[in-house]
Amino acid sequence: MLDVLNDFMTKFGQVAVVFSVAFALLQCFLGYRLLKVWVTVIGFLVGFALGFGISSVLIKGEAYLPAVIGLVAGILLGLIAFKLYLAGVFVFCGFIAFAAVRTIPLPDEQVWNIVLMVLAVAAFVVAGILAVKFSRPCIIAITAVSGAFNAVHSLKTPIPVLGSNYALGLVVTLVIAALGIAVQFATTKEVSRRRR
Repeated sequence: MLDVLNDFMTKFGQVAVVFSVAFALLQCFLGYRLLKVWVTVIGFLVGFALGFGISSVLIKGEAYLPAVIGLVAGILLGLIAFKLYLAGVFVFCGFIAFAAVRTIPLPDEQVWNIVLMVLAVAAFVVAGILAVKFSRPCIIAITAVSGAFNAVHSLKTPIPVLGSNYALGLVVTLVIAALGIAVQFATTKEVSRRRR
């Protein structure tokens, strides 16, 4: 029984790595084109979580009602995020900058955890403001760099040298990020004109 569970966890971990790398590379190379999709999905997830969480506390006894309320709240917040594009851009770019900063390897001490959290919150605010002010170039840079960071971070398990050799991991990240930026700038000229 334990062997079956270990085998399942190994296969699940491999599948999770593949999906994680695929998502990160999509973000890296198609982040600007997929931004409205990501903004809508994040809006839906936040709306669902809030609607479900609040209604499950307020409504007792009905198991399906909080799920329905969460679904409706998710759809509404997803539509609002889609329509209020720049607010969604602020939250989305801030969130991915926050997540990218949280992957920076630092010593595992409370002081460093606090420093990392402060840096991550600062990155959220700065990236969000810059993304709204300089929409296309900033969104492209943020999605490419964070996608590259997340892809390399996800590959550290199957390719241990990326985790053990910091310089190599950084070089691979920078190369992938540069390619992502180049691809996005080359493929989004028309999209940028239509969004204005």
